Amino acid sequence: MLAREGFAIAGTLHARNADLQASELFRVRLVAEHQAPVRSFTGPALQPELTLAEMTAPQVVIVPPFYLPLATRSPLSPALAGWLQQVHASGALMVGMAGGVRLLAEAGLLDGREVTGNLSDQRVFAHHYPEVRFTPDAPLLIDGRIITAGSVNPCLDACSYLVGHFYGEAAAHKFGRYTNTVTQPNYERVAIRNTVLKQHGDQRIRQAQEYIERCFKQDLTVEGAAQRSAMSVRNFSRRFQQAVGMPPHIYIARCRSEYAKELLVRPGLSLLQVALQSGFRSEAMLRRAFSQQFDMSPAAYRAISAQSPARYF
Repeated sequence: MLAREGFAIAGTLHARNADLQASELFRVRLVAEHQAPVRSFTGPALQPELTLAEMTAPQVVIVPPFYLPLATRSPLSPALAGWLQQVHASGALMVGMAGGVRLLAEAGLLDGREVTGNLSDQRVFAHHYPEVRFTPDAPLLIDGRIITAGSVNPCLDACSYLVGHFYGEAAAHKFGRYTNTVTQPNYERVAIRNTVLKQHGDQRIRQAQEYIERCFKQDLTVEGAAQRSAMSVRNFSRRFQQAVGMPPHIYIARCRSEYAKELLVRPGLSLLQVALQSGFRSEAMLRRAFSQQFDMSPAAYRAISAQSPARYF
């Protein structure tokens, strides 16, 4: 219900229209194996709107948070596991929220992927799903068409990512500001802002983009990203340029510059501190990259954002 209402809010903000039907961005339906009401953990029943058989080609599947207190596997029915596998194979984005991530793991969709989830589920993943790279300290992780959120706030960040994926950066920004995601970690904010640059079909390059977004504050190089992608630097750079529309070193600078914007609006940080915390080796590198990305100097951005903070994010 949180995601459903979040998408409704995103639609009204995007359309500047309080009419839910007229501003609808996503047609959200509650889906279950059968039409019978499903009892929630605390008792109130949820009424499914469609059965699995009736929901044949969703673009996005959200597995909501489930409270699974025991460190044991939670078996899925063959019908549900098969449906999850089928819709993923058909191209749907799969979103696991908190405890719901365990259901995607049980369906076999997370093997070889890096995901997040409830910290309390660390033993469960280590024991029952050893092929999954479980990283509970990351609030939100995006691995190709698998999106996982670790707790309530990252669930809203996942919704913001989906808004940006389908409707662009501006719509995601409006929703993000309303839901107060200014407190979200920098990886999610950078990932959301780069959604428009991931609308291509090269899965390996998209994974490389997500790796860069997670690691841009480190001593990251094009050579390192190419090696992680199991490609030569020349082939990696060519495919990256073709898919994203810019070379990988510019993409790295873009991520660092976007994060620098976050730091510039915070008081008490010198430009050198901003540069080093953003992954640049010097203040001069920050100034050069920032000016190339945003057509203004870091100092000018800081001055303007101080005068009108609501306009700069």
